[in-house]
Amino acid sequence: MPPQEAAGPLVPALNLATAYHQDLDDVAPTRYGRWEHDSAASLEEVLGVIEGGTAVVFNSGMAAISAVLMTFLMPGDALVVGADTYYETRQIADQLRERGVEVRAIGDVAGQLPQAVVGARLVLLESPTNPLMRIHDLHECARLSHEAGALFAVDNSMSSPLGQRPLSIGADLVLTSDAKVVGGHNDIILGHVSGRDPSLMERLRLWRHLHGSIPSAFDCWLTRRSIGTLELRYERQSANAAALTDLLHQRPEVTHLRWPGWKLDPGHAIAARQMTGGGGVLSFRLPGRDYLHRFLKASSLIVPATSYGGLQTMANDIATWPHITVPPGFVRIACGCEPTNDLVEDVRHALDAALPMS
Repeated sequence: MPPQEAAGPLVPALNLATAYHQDLDDVAPTRYGRWEHDSAASLEEVLGVIEGGTAVVFNSGMAAISAVLMTFLMPGDALVVGADTYYETRQIADQLRERGVEVRAIGDVAGQLPQAVVGARLVLLESPTNPLMRIHDLHECARLSHEAGALFAVDNSMSSPLGQRPLSIGADLVLTSDAKVVGGHNDIILGHVSGRDPSLMERLRLWRHLHGSIPSAFDCWLTRRSIGTLELRYERQSANAAALTDLLHQRPEVTHLRWPGWKLDPGHAIAARQMTGGGGVLSFRLPGRDYLHRFLKASSLIVPATSYGGLQTMANDIATWPHITVPPGFVRIACGCEPTNDLVEDVRHALDAALPMS
């Protein structure tokens, strides 16, 4: 944390300057706002402490992912990417393929990675995956990547650095969309990359400098403010997800229920080793699209919207998303911070109201 000023304000000041007085002795830490600024540096310091490494902030999660892919991959290199990784990440991979990068998309990570990683430059996986909630053994994936001489990067947006710290289990780079759990209020677009190797992080800073992808001072200030309640929000969202999982497990119309914190989840054993709690997102299926729409319309607390990590519980019809195929009736619920009992009763009522008329 920055040093405290005697009798100074508790809240860090917001400095919107983009231009600075020239320091003729050439010792000024800040020279131009596109290169760096105080609000970004302050946020990076806090994120670095949470991550257990060093952080570089970007003006969106996708800018952070783009920076990693474009910085560390050249024509002729091979990228291994999970076929269940966020679909826009895979779209960037498709663009890289057109530029001479070999892209190896793998669906069965545990089974295919040992061969797919041979000769690769970078492995990029997401865990838990969005929206299917699959879990990958990050420690084992890091081991395989490093034995093959590849960098290992993890998209940690679903968990946030509070729910999972991939750097501590072998990841070289961790990518996070802070518009989600970290920001937590659905009013910020921002992302960051964390790592422990100074040379890797310096290359990402240079990319940000040249390509103009630093976030605004105001967005950095808002995100730093939001981190003050991150633990409280994460705990409530996880508690709400646990309570909804208990309810949904009892409902015959609900199938394919997934939540990493649930003992019956196929990925729970791995998640219990590498995550703290289960996070606030779960997924399941209802018997068709009409059934799902009746459920969403009957709920008073679930907001039909596309995101996660905010104060409001959100869900939507993911079968309408582009570039992803899920069965009709598939739903991802991103729990918010509502009182747990209120949310459970609302979902119970919505499920009852969605039952077909006899």
